[in-house]
Amino acid sequence: MRYPLLCVAICLVGSAVSELRADDPVSGPKAGEAAAKFEMEVAVGDDAGKTLDPLKPLADKPVLLIFVSEMTRPAFGLLKLLDKYGRLRQPDGLEVVIVRVSDDSVATAKHAKILYDLYDVKSTTGVAMGGKAGPKDYNLNEEAQMTVLLLDKDHKVLQNMARRAPDRQDFDVVRKEIDKLLGPSPVAFP
Repeated sequence: MRYPLLCVAICLVGSAVSELRADDPVSGPKAGEAAAKFEMEVAVGDDAGKTLDPLKPLADKPVLLIFVSEMTRPAFGLLKLLDKYGRLRQPDGLEVVIVRVSDDSVATAKHAKILYDLYDVKSTTGVAMGGKAGPKDYNLNEEAQMTVLLLDKDHKVLQNMARRAPDRQDFDVVRKEIDKLLGPSPVAFP
C-alpha cells in the first residue's frame, strides 16, 4: 500500500516542479540573438572599481553570462556550481562573467567581494549600470532572480535560462549546453 502512495507523491512533486519551471519569466535575449554591449563596474580582481564592457576583451570566446538580481541561498548554490564548472572549462575557452543587477550598487559590490574572498566565486564579477533593470538592451525581467546566457564565440545566445527561484538542480540544464558547445568535460565534475 505504501509503494503506490509513494509513486503518486513523487509524480505530484515532479509535476509541481515542472509547472513552476513553466511559469519562469522570460528574461534577456532569446537563443539566436546577439548579446549587446553593456557596461558594468567591476567588483573583484585587478580591475575592481573600473567601468568596462566585460564582453569586449572576450571576443572570439564562448561566455557564460550570469545576471543575478537577488542572492538567495539556493541561487548562491547554483552560482557557485556555475562558477566552478566554468573555471574548470576555461582551458577549453569558456569564460564566465557574473553581473549583479541592483539599485544599491555599493552594497552589491561589497557582497560580490565577500563571495570572491570567502566563498571561492572567482569569475569576473561586477554590478551592471542601469540599476535593478540591468543593461537596457538586455530586457531582463525583474521577476527573474537569475538569468543565465550561454554565448558562442560570436556572442550569440545559444541558451537562455531565466529562473524566478534558481536552484542547484538547474545546473544540469546549463552544463548540458556547455558540454554540447565544448564537448564533454575532460575532468570529472560532481
